[in-house]
Amino acid sequence: MIWDYNKKQVQKQAQADKLWRLERFINYGTPKMKLNRAELKKVLPELRISEDRRAFLKLLVWKEKTF
Repeated sequence: MIWDYNKKQVQKQAQADKLWRLERFINYGTPKMKLNRAELKKVLPELRISEDRRAFLKLLVWKEKTF
């Protein structure tokens, strides 16, 4: 069977979708969903979120004051 996609492109898109989902959750939230601390630690520098939200998440995850 021949596949019509590149494996590296699929992996890159899967990572981008994960970041997009996390950004949407942080910005808009849902009442029943919780953040995964381990996942957040890995991708926090890559997320496109406001600096005040980033500082708040750093405080929650690492107990690190950035102000």
